[in-house]
Amino acid sequence: MTKSRQINVLLVGKYDIVQSSLKYLIESNDGLSITGLHKFDHENCTHSCVSKADVAVVYLTAEDQVDVVSDLLAENAALRVVILVAGADIDSQARALKMGAVGIVQIDQSPKLLVEAIRQTYAGETWLNQTLLHKILEREKHPNDRPSTNGNGNGMQTESLTNRELEVIKLLAAGRKNKELANELAVSEATIRHHLSSIYGKIGVDDRLNLVIYAYENGLVDMPGSATPGASDEDETPNGK
Repeated sequence: MTKSRQINVLLVGKYDIVQSSLKYLIESNDGLSITGLHKFDHENCTHSCVSKADVAVVYLTAEDQVDVVSDLLAENAALRVVILVAGADIDSQARALKMGAVGIVQIDQSPKLLVEAIRQTYAGETWLNQTLLHKILEREKHPNDRPSTNGNGNGMQTESLTNRELEVIKLLAAGRKNKELANELAVSEATIRHHLSSIYGKIGVDDRLNLVIYAYENGLVDMPGSATPGASDEDETPNGK
């Protein structure tokens, strides 16, 4: 049996006790290894340290700057960044996602969810629960907080979408992965990837998370409630990239 490739994890934060605890948690799981430690306040992680990492777990408090996300991705564009939130407000979390983070886990959630978030984001998924998605969408409704958009307006962008592309968007917003999309629409995964590439180009986004946010903002799918019926706040809805 072929052994799965080990996932190299970079820990980012400023508290030694937190990094030591996270290191113990992560390395106690098969297939996960810590490739380095990085602190916000000084340069103690080399370029090699960042470039070797597959996933970065950033411990973000209310005092920390989310710019570290873009700094990490500037060093390693393929890096998958997961934010472990410890007091950071919703604006900071939304900014981290805009900068390229692909997952958010709250500090009061089960440790197993952080481990699963690492595995899923490494596999190409995004990791964001419905409650947080709802809060981010509510934030995006306020004009002063919403980033400016490019192009000639969302109306023309939406009108250019085909019926099949709209169908893909609705299923995507419901949490379907590529394989599930392909099965449900009776097409190949390659066709799904083609549809997603076309959709991204038409509406000006580059990942599934921002596509879902766009879809909610522009009425392509119904706004989710603050929680999914029958689900707890710990339930996550990964949307693969």
